[in-house]
Amino acid sequence: MLYAAAAGLVVFLHFLFVIFAVFGSLLLFRFPRICFLHIPALIWAAWIELSGRICPLTPLENYFRMRAGDAAYTGSF
Repeated sequence: MLYAAAAGLVVFLHFLFVIFAVFGSLLLFRFPRICFLHIPALIWAAWIELSGRICPLTPLENYFRMRAGDAAYTGSF
């Protein structure tokens, strides 16, 4: 049960990161200092996507899923 909850939390954080990387620039109008977080997030997300690598959160989620007794998946988020 605890591992399933941890896997769900990792999925949720992964989703939030993707949303922030894609749409975080909209927050810059209201909070200009957030650019120090958004620019590295955008660069990381673009590098992961364009290089074909897998984000480190995906194997972490799969680890928790396997420990919970669920099936892990192959591929990316």
